[in-house]
Amino acid sequence: MARVPEAHYQRRSMAAIVVYVAIVMLVRSPAREATSLPAQLMFALLPVAPMVYVIWLLARRIWASDELEQRTHLIGLGVATGIVAVVSLIGGFLAAGKVLTLEGAASFLLFIFPLLLLIYSATRAWVARRYGIDALCDDGVPMYQKFLIGALLLAGVATWLYSKGADDFDLGVLAGLSAALAIGAVLSGVRRWRSRRNARPEP
Repeated sequence: MARVPEAHYQRRSMAAIVVYVAIVMLVRSPAREATSLPAQLMFALLPVAPMVYVIWLLARRIWASDELEQRTHLIGLGVATGIVAVVSLIGGFLAAGKVLTLEGAASFLLFIFPLLLLIYSATRAWVARRYGIDALCDDGVPMYQKFLIGALLLAGVATWLYSKGADDFDLGVLAGLSAALAIGAVLSGVRRWRSRRNARPEP
């Protein structure tokens, strides 16, 4: 299998995530208002398509990587899976204890997979730097831009839901995730600026 360029993978995966968020926003009301089972299934499962595409891109990318790159990918996936599993368990127990409403928990689950991808990307970048292959992480979109795009997307979704009168839990989750990603963008941007400044030769 041909090697997948980093920039190529990142552009396509980020475009798929944008499509995913857009579909989630667009089909939410039609899915609730649909009366026939086929229409309900179509609207409910439509957002799955771009995420399946992202999984295919990721699998293709890992398969075509060398052993060292595969190690960084798999460590990133392992850490992301562990964190998301813990978050899901916490959410499940809170929902079972009726601390979270069913509607709130369902809305939160829509963003579990994008959260996994973000944690995977950040962890993989950190592991790659530990192995001295930082160039792999900067070959495509810089990390601070990924965080910033994610923050803007979630802020956009929160704004749209607010205009539709969404409940406080949905807005709180989205606002919290957006703020966390914005902080990550600032920290990553500062770190990138410092590393580039330190790399400059002294006059």
